[in-house]
Amino acid sequence: MRTSLLRHLAPALLVVMWSSGFVGATFAAPVAPATTTLLWRYVVAAPLMVLAVLALGRRYGPRYLRREAVLGALGQAGYLYGVFRAVEEGLPAGTAALLASLQPALVAVVLSRFGQRGGRRQAAGLAIGFAGVALAVGPDAVAGAGAAGALWALGGMLSLSAAAVLGDLWPAPEEHGVLDSLAVQGVVALGFFLVVALASGQAAPPADPTFWLAVAWLVGLAFLGGYGMYLYVQRTRGPVAVSTWLYLTPAVSAAWAWAMFGERLPLLTVAGFVVSLAGVLVARPARPGSGPVQGSPRTAAALTDW
Repeated sequence: MRTSLLRHLAPALLVVMWSSGFVGATFAAPVAPATTTLLWRYVVAAPLMVLAVLALGRRYGPRYLRREAVLGALGQAGYLYGVFRAVEEGLPAGTAALLASLQPALVAVVLSRFGQRGGRRQAAGLAIGFAGVALAVGPDAVAGAGAAGALWALGGMLSLSAAAVLGDLWPAPEEHGVLDSLAVQGVVALGFFLVVALASGQAAPPADPTFWLAVAWLVGLAFLGGYGMYLYVQRTRGPVAVSTWLYLTPAVSAAWAWAMFGERLPLLTVAGFVVSLAGVLVARPARPGSGPVQGSPRTAAALTDW
């Protein structure tokens, strides 16, 4: 019963938690560079995950470690570094969100080359969802889009897309679940951001307590909640489904900003959320409770691996 409830709630939790990363980044931005924030997110998160898997007596073979190291480098380090660098280059958040929203279509196209075809319904849903994102981000999507920032954002999107595709085509042993992935991938991301922070002289954390509030937020909600739910939805519903749900995150991020910081919530953003939700519902399998998406190598055993 608990697994069934989690399966049904997971997409909504994914959208809310993934979007919460905006709040943590906003908290930290005035007091620390993005590289410092990302480093300390993993300085806190990775040891917690390692302690958890050690307490549970988990053991990993070389093949599993290789798989998770590659996925961690792409899905966490590469994606986050690309997005944060895009913002530092001055790319508007709406433009970054629009570029990131190319991911579901890209994942679907790549997987179609491996025989996993979604049909006209999925294609229509992806198109509707992208239109909703464009509506939600509004004029910000076409304003001030510098070439360097756009390239960083595209690089981050491609990195997360590659992780989604590889995670589906390179299945993990069924005895390893989301907690195991978070632990191994968190260590890989920690190593990456440690090297980047030391090389740029941005490893030292600021003394401002706001920074540590941001780190706690990013670890608890964005990493454990957001990325944990991303992995869970990917395992139980497939890579195209998890990518498609991310269509809703720009509008929900705007709602977070409205609730937490009093930022304006335009009517176009609300309308974009509704359109994106319609696209997600159209793109989903006809029987979402029946298991992973058609063509995915996942099995029903993935439902119990949380």
